Amino acid sequence: MELDVAFDLALDPREVLRLQGYKRPTDTPTSEVLAILEEALREARRLFAPRHIFRSFDVVEVTAEGIGLVGGEVLRFAGAERRWGAFTQVGLGILTIGEALEHRVDALLEQREFPLAFMLEAAGWVAAEEAALTLTNSICNAHIARGLKVTTRHSPGYGGWDIWDQRVLFRLLPAETMGVRINDFCVMVPGKSLSFGVGIGPAARVEQAHKCQRCDLRDCGFRLAPRREALLLESETFLAREGAWERHLGRC
Repeated sequence: MELDVAFDLALDPREVLRLQGYKRPTDTPTSEVLAILEEALREARRLFAPRHIFRSFDVVEVTAEGIGLVGGEVLRFAGAERRWGAFTQVGLGILTIGEALEHRVDALLEQREFPLAFMLEAAGWVAAEEAALTLTNSICNAHIARGLKVTTRHSPGYGGWDIWDQRVLFRLLPAETMGVRINDFCVMVPGKSLSFGVGIGPAARVEQAHKCQRCDLRDCGFRLAPRREALLLESETFLAREGAWERHLGRC
């Protein structure tokens, strides 16, 4: 299935700050940090170059140990039926935001511009996740139009899915056409890339729980803390003004 996806990069500044350690309401960044945040967001939007591949494969059988696909490939995804319900197809995808952002981070580290480098690195991860959400929403909408349900997204290495299945995904999907590869340890290059699978079918299980509630990695540094009530921002420039953060939080 060819998907025409419009990636509209919003880049939530609070998600970027959260990855920098600002996880609690009492973690208030200084005006200097907010200025670095604004520059990192501007750079991330300039360097963001998303590409993706998504294809569906018919399922032959589902066992407790994995999923057999037409053509003979097997996905070692233990407990897939428990997580995905009665699915008849597996959709596999690979997404990348490109390598330009990582090259810029490397250049900043060489220049010892550490604060901006680390902030831009965090912005890159937020961009990858926002792009993945946009892509999976497009996948869901395309299948809903055909009377099919799409499950939540899972990736090799998480929730019972063997990390070495990265090799299976890269055999089935022509990732090299968009400049993505895996190394001997199944790590994707460029780093701001992700692979995933979804179950598809008329009776597939659709859950509304947040991804972090489904994930087994309880000590993951990327796990989302309980979200505060969303705060409206007029722009990053407004956010960076002296005292703006405190005014938004009602401290002034």
